[in-house]
Amino acid sequence: MSKLIWATVLFVIFMIIAIPFVLALLLKYVPYNIQPGLAGTQDIYGLIKVSQDFVAQKDNLTGVGLSIKNPNLKNKKDLTLELYDDRGNLMRTTVVNGASIEDGDFVKLIFDPVESSLNRKFKVDLFSRPTGKEDVLQPFYTQEEISWMSNIVLDNGLEARELEVSLAMVTFHKPASKLALVKQISEGVSDRFFSDKAFSIFYLLTLSLVLILLLLSKLPPRR
Repeated sequence: MSKLIWATVLFVIFMIIAIPFVLALLLKYVPYNIQPGLAGTQDIYGLIKVSQDFVAQKDNLTGVGLSIKNPNLKNKKDLTLELYDDRGNLMRTTVVNGASIEDGDFVKLIFDPVESSLNRKFKVDLFSRPTGKEDVLQPFYTQEEISWMSNIVLDNGLEARELEVSLAMVTFHKPASKLALVKQISEGVSDRFFSDKAFSIFYLLTLSLVLILLLLSKLPPRR
C-alpha cells in the first residue's frame, strides 16, 4: 500500500514539474488574455469592414483569435485580416478561408511576429470582399470594457460609424525563449490554481490526506 501511495505522490510531483516543459516544446505562441464574453455578432460581407484599435500588452505580437459564425457552413470565401501600426502603415496580412471555419469556431489569424510590440498601438481591419449577403461571416463582439481595446468602427464603403462594442479578441505572442515560456506557463498554472479556491482547497486537502496516509503506513504496528 505504501509503495502505491509513494508512486502516486511522485507522479503528481513529476507532472507538476514536467507539464510546463512539455507545453513549452509544443507551443509556438501563447495567448495574452482570456477571451471576453460573447454578446453578439457583426455581419461581414462585400464592402463591409470592421476595424478596431488595440495596444499590444506583450512583445512579439503574432496573431489574434476571434470566434466567428459561419451559418450552415455556407461561406467558402477568403476572410482577410490586416494589421496596421499607429501611423497607418500596413504591417501584416493574413487570410483564412471560410471552408475551414466551422459555425462558431474560435479562429486563429496568425502572422509573422512583430518584435517590440509591447505598448504599441495597432489597428486590425477585418473583411471578406468576395462574400455576399447569402453567405455572411459573423465575428463575435463583446460588451465588456477592456482598457487596451477600442470600440469597433464599422465601415460599409459609404460611411464609417463607431459601435459601443469591441471584438471578442485574444492576442497571441511568440515567446522570447523556451525558458521564458516555461516560466510563463508555470506562473499561469499557479495563478489559475489559486484563483479557483474550491478546487485548490480540495486538491491540497486530498494531497495532505495522501501524505498523512503515507506517514501512517510507516509507523510500526501496535502490539
